[in-house]
Amino acid sequence: MQSLNAGVSLTGMIRRHWVLMVVGYLLVFVDPFGISSKSSRAISDGFDRLFSPIYSGALASGRDSESADLVDVILIDDPSIRMLSNEENGYLRANDWPLAYSDHFVLIDALRRLGYGTIILDITFYRARQLDNSLPLLVARLKHFRDSTGLAVVLSAGEDPDQLEPSIRPLTDVASDIGLVGWSGHGQNYPIRRTLPDGDKLPTLAVAGYEVYCQKYKSRGCDDLSKAEDSWMVPRPSGMHLSWGMPAQRMASTLDCNATPENDSVIGSIWHWGRYIFGAEVVSVDGQRPCPPVPTATLRDIFCVKAECDDFFKNLPLENRIAIVGVSLPSARDLFDPPIAGLLPGVYLHAEALRNLLHYGDGYLKPIGLEWNLASIGLPDITLPVDLLLCWPLILFLILILARRIIAWRWRDERRAEWPELAVELGELLIILVSLCLFYGVLLFFQRTPGFLSELIGLTPFLLIAVRKERKEMENERKAMALAACTAVQFGLGRNPLH
Repeated sequence: MQSLNAGVSLTGMIRRHWVLMVVGYLLVFVDPFGISSKSSRAISDGFDRLFSPIYSGALASGRDSESADLVDVILIDDPSIRMLSNEENGYLRANDWPLAYSDHFVLIDALRRLGYGTIILDITFYRARQLDNSLPLLVARLKHFRDSTGLAVVLSAGEDPDQLEPSIRPLTDVASDIGLVGWSGHGQNYPIRRTLPDGDKLPTLAVAGYEVYCQKYKSRGCDDLSKAEDSWMVPRPSGMHLSWGMPAQRMASTLDCNATPENDSVIGSIWHWGRYIFGAEVVSVDGQRPCPPVPTATLRDIFCVKAECDDFFKNLPLENRIAIVGVSLPSARDLFDPPIAGLLPGVYLHAEALRNLLHYGDGYLKPIGLEWNLASIGLPDITLPVDLLLCWPLILFLILILARRIIAWRWRDERRAEWPELAVELGELLIILVSLCLFYGVLLFFQRTPGFLSELIGLTPFLLIAVRKERKEMENERKAMALAACTAVQFGLGRNPLH
């Protein structure tokens, strides 16, 4: 009996599944009701949650025997402001946000006394306030710390340093560096540098902190990020795909959150995978949320009597750690939604980006993609997503080849055991999911992420439809071959040859 053909030609695939290809293109490019973008975000977040225990373990063990878990977040929250501005304490002049300039000096000095050698402020000073005359004191003390003690302080430059008025320039001039905290056009990726309207390139806040830290501790051997963006097949504008750690174990008691069990074991990782594959945020019965991924303390934790201080500052040497200060206030409205711990203040975005750089260096995770600007051949300035145009039929073609080979293997050597239809459909779904997970794993091995492919992974239902249709096509081919093998005579003419 003639063997069943397990392959499929590209032209045959296009002929049979052209409707699915067209519908897939419409969902990706037109994105009706945001279906494609939401499914792409959900799939990317799901893979990030699955990768999170692996990243957390690698972060703690470190690259080249050095841990990259060197970042602490210090939150300025309303309870801290109320307590520290009370007359009995008197640490702060201001009893509400924004703090006085002298309050920021007190904060920086307290962190310096605790032992931090690098401090990053995720706070933008746009202009000198007329009702606060303590700015010269802050400028003078920061200059003294920088020149005499070696303390490195990195300040925020907002979305564009040109938006900072000249009255605040004395403060930014005494900082070790400034970094951007606002951008657009990068999607879920964290940019390394952004080109300003005047053509200059300015680093983002995490990158500025990384470079200042590397300059301060040269023995760490940090990588040069200047050419990291020029990798092959990187979409423009490029950026860093962030790996997110599990909820941190080292957390100040003032944070009202639930610490999760240690995840350094195989069983712990499986427990986390099972928990986070179904959602990003889990709230317990008492209303507590998971702890954020970066070790965190609040402003009131750094002003304490030694006997009453939290263990947050006792168990680790702080000399080579980085403190990044941010705001957690309802009025700030600076929240974002990472894959792991639900809504968090924006300071955690910069903190996790900094940990990614300390861990990966110039091998940080980059999305894969290929685009072509028609202006390069004299046409209008239109960018074509070549990756999306080519990869949707390619993925469909490869999945169909794999499915046909597995189906042909099941039928080979007269394997006549009939499977229930539900088992067959589950097997087809397993083929697609395993193939996509393997592809994702291969990309991670080469420090890449699917990028645009997460949009195509959202078309998995169409892949299932195509595989099911291809199975029916193979069944028809099998029936035709079996019927042709039964007799060589022409149908309807009997067994006598036609004369």
